[in-house]
Amino acid sequence: MPASAAPGGVFRKKLPVRFADVDFARILYFPRYFHFVHLVMEDFFREVLDLPYSVVLKEHKLGFPTVHVEADFTAPLEFGEEADIAMRVKELGRSRIVFDYEVTRRGKPAGRCIQTTVAVSMDSWKPVELPARYREALENVRKLAV
Repeated sequence: MPASAAPGGVFRKKLPVRFADVDFARILYFPRYFHFVHLVMEDFFREVLDLPYSVVLKEHKLGFPTVHVEADFTAPLEFGEEADIAMRVKELGRSRIVFDYEVTRRGKPAGRCIQTTVAVSMDSWKPVELPARYREALENVRKLAV
């Protein structure tokens, strides 16, 4: 795991708010927050865990569907701005991973998402225990934040 990709257990990504992301009010349409969160999760797998998400799904036959999500939107993200998203591994269970995302714009809070995923077999869609390789990599990142 490249530790430099998640210093202090925090993985950061900047995503531009594009025209296709906004609603009639010219601010980030709230479902797009969830899309942004997923983009950050995919990049986290590739850049921090060294596991491209396509490989996870296709070759390892492992999926991480969201089973619960909470969000608070505290400030609008406008077309042309950048969302700075900080992601942490909050909790690990047998098959469950809880990710915590803080979204800022221009250095000020804009929102927060807590996403709970469950490891599932892509063949059966039944929960599976996190494989040791995944657990170890995720735990290494989580420990950095403690």
